[in-house]
Formats: sequence, structure tokens, C-alpha cells
Amino acid sequence: MIVPNVLLTGLKHSDLHVRRLRELKPVLYDRSYCTIPYLEVPVYEIHRNCCDDEARQHLLGHGLRYDVTIMPPLLLGEEYVKTFGHYHQPHGEEGSPPEIFEVLEGEALFLAQKERFGKTAQVFLWTVKEGERILMSSDYGHVMINASGRQLVVGNLISQNCVQMYDPYIRRRGAVFYVLTGMRLVKNPRYPEAREIQTSKVDAHPILESGPSLVETFMKNPDQLRFLNHWNALARK
Repeated sequence: MIVPNVLLTGLKHSDLHVRRLRELKPVLYDRSYCTIPYLEVPVYEIHRNCCDDEARQHLLGHGLRYDVTIMPPLLLGEEYVKTFGHYHQPHGEEGSPPEIFEVLEGEALFLAQKERFGKTAQVFLWTVKEGERILMSSDYGHVMINASGRQLVVGNLISQNCVQMYDPYIRRRGAVFYVLTGMRLVKNPRYPEAREIQTSKVDAHPILESGPSLVETFMKNPDQLRFLNHWNALARK
């Protein structure tokens, strides 16, 4: 995969995780696409703790981590390439930690869903362009999709305490909708209770305004990102 020069230093020292096609089989629209010749095809890469040593140690001291996901333009059968999808496990009294994404290259679709009383109550599809950010609020499951013809590179800032939960997506074979070629949205029949998809962004925060990278923003003023570890306390103010 081609990597932007600005990330090269961090990538050399990051913890690399490669998602292969066989791992995505439980959440694909067309499972028959997972045949032997393609099972080991890399679908996307996740580079954890992807920044220089100084920033990494500073982030760690504040209980945070910066990751980078690199996703090439691929089709998985009729479906655009995507991440597996996950929720964030609640952590103590703070609840589920939120997460901030920034698109470093390309254009990302975020398919988010919020459950209430064991049923999916809201479904959102957001387009985030290069240079833009999005805040993924607590309790939102989310899938990132590359429906463009370009490589997608996305950075994210998240609590070190965050534990990702994949089982909800495994049980229902993916998210509420599958995004297929031509931007066709096909509803997953395992979500009979889900409503129509929404496109309006539900969260606004000063950190989402354009400016320096998330890591640079953190290094200049760590306190403005403390809500990533103290979300509930901030929400009560």
C-alpha cells in the first residue's frame, strides 16, 4: 500500500494489524465471495500507536492512543471495502468512550448505528472528506467504508481503555445496511426493527474544526481532549 510521507515515521514504530478477507466473512453481504484463492487478500491495515516516540509517550500519559487505518479501493463482491464494525464496551462509570476520526487521504463513509433496549433505534451514514473530522459518540456502533476509487487513510484518537466489541455485528452478519456498487443501500434483514437511514451529523464539538492534525492538537493542549477518557463527566456539565 502507498503511504503518505507524513506518516512514514510513525508507521515504522507502530503495531501493525492486517485484516484479511477471511476475517470479514461473518459480516459480508456475499459470503460466497470468500473463496480459497482470495481468503488471504489484505483488506485493510491498522497501525496502532502511529506517531513519533515523544507524542506516543505523551498520549500514553493521558490514557490515549492514535491509530491509522489504511484501506485500498476494493470491491468485496458487490460490496465496497469496509471495516468489520464494532461497538465500544462500557468502561466503569464513564460508560463507552467516544472516538475522533480524521480523514488524512481519500473520502470515508461512516455507517453508524445506535441501539436502545436491545434494538437498533437510529442509523446514520456520514460522508467525511479529506481534511475533515468526525466525533463518534458513545454507544454508536460503526463501520468505515471506502466507496471511492482512491486509497483511504484515516487517523483516530481513542482512549487506551477502549475495548472493541465485534459480537453484535457477528450475530447479525454486519451492519443495518450493506453499501454496494453504485451506492446502493441494501438493508440487512436481520434488523427488522431498524428505521430509515439518516445523514445529518448528530454531534458538534470545537475539536472537529479544521486545523492541525489530531496529534498536533493534542500536543499543544492535551486538556481539550480529556473528554475521550471522561465523557460522562463532560456531558453532565
